Amino acid sequence: MSNKYLIGFDIGGTKIGIGLGTVDGKILQSERIDNKNTDPDKILPLLAEIAGKQIAAENISHKDVLAFGISTPSPADIPNGIITTPPNNPYWRNVPIKSYLENALQIKGCFENDANCAALAEWYFGAGKGCKDMIYLTMSTGIGAGIIAGGKLIQGTGFLAGETGHAVLVPGGRQCNCGLKGCWEAYCGGRAIAQRMQAELAGQADNIMLKYAKDGLLENLDMLSLENAARDGVEYAVKLWDEMCLRDAQAFGMLMNIFNPGKIVLGTIAYAAGDFFMEPVKKYLPDFAWKETLEACEIVPSMLKREIGSYAGIAGALYELKQQGIL
Repeated sequence: MSNKYLIGFDIGGTKIGIGLGTVDGKILQSERIDNKNTDPDKILPLLAEIAGKQIAAENISHKDVLAFGISTPSPADIPNGIITTPPNNPYWRNVPIKSYLENALQIKGCFENDANCAALAEWYFGAGKGCKDMIYLTMSTGIGAGIIAGGKLIQGTGFLAGETGHAVLVPGGRQCNCGLKGCWEAYCGGRAIAQRMQAELAGQADNIMLKYAKDGLLENLDMLSLENAARDGVEYAVKLWDEMCLRDAQAFGMLMNIFNPGKIVLGTIAYAAGDFFMEPVKKYLPDFAWKETLEACEIVPSMLKREIGSYAGIAGALYELKQQGIL
C-alpha cells in the first residue's frame, strides 16, 4: 500500500502543518507555516501551493493522491468542511477550507476535529497502536480529546465529542476563551495560562517572573516561562504549576472513570516537561479515579511528538477512507 498517497493539513492556533505521506504512515514531505494573527484568505492559497510543491517533489501527480485530510480546531462544521469559530484563533471565522482545497488541488477532501485526527495518528502510527480503547489529549494552546472506543472514533451527534477542554471543573470559575466559566482549558490550556499570568502580573515591572519571558516583556510570558520559573522554585510559578497539575489530574480521573481506557496519550506538555509534569499529576490522580480504572490505564506521552502535525490530517483521511471502504 506504500504507493498510495495522502496529504494532511493540520490547522493549529499558531502553526499549520502540511505533509505528504503514504497510507502506511511514511511521511515523505512536511512543512510548517505560521498561523498567528493571519488572514485565512492569504493562508489558503499558500496551503494549496505548498501541497502542490510537495507532490511535485515526489515526482507524482495529483491523481496519485487518494485524498487530503484537514485536522481542524473546533467548533467546526464537520459535514461541510467549514472552520467556524475556533476560540484560540479569532481570525478564522466561517472558512470553507475543504471546498477551497478540493477545488484548488482537484483531490478528494476529508475534514475532522484536530484532537480526533491526533488520536487517529497515535492509534495508527504511534503510542496507541493496537489499543482498542484509548484517549489522546491535546495539551498545548488548548485542550481537547480524541476518543477511540471499541476500535471506533467517537464523533458525537453534532461531531463535537471530545471537547473535554470545555468540561467545567469549577462552576463559576475562571473565564474561558470559549465563553463558559471554569473550563478545564481555562486552568490548564497554554493560551489561558499565558493570559492569566499576564493579567495577574500586569503593572509589576520588577516581578521576577518577567526574567523568564522573552525580552523581559509581560506579553511574552507563556507556558515555557511558567515551567522554567517553577523549575527554579519561583513561588508564584510553583503554585500555579501545581494548581495546573491538580486540575489536569482531576480531568484525567474523570475520563478514566467515564471511558475506562487502556491508554491515555498526552500531547505537548507531557513530552516537553517530562516527569516535572507527569509526577505531580500522577500523585494527584488517586484523588479522582477509582483504583481499578487507574490500574487499567497507562498514561504515556505522545510517540509522534512534534511530528504529529505531519500525521494528523493524513490519519484523518485514512480513517474516513477506511470507513467508506475505499481502503
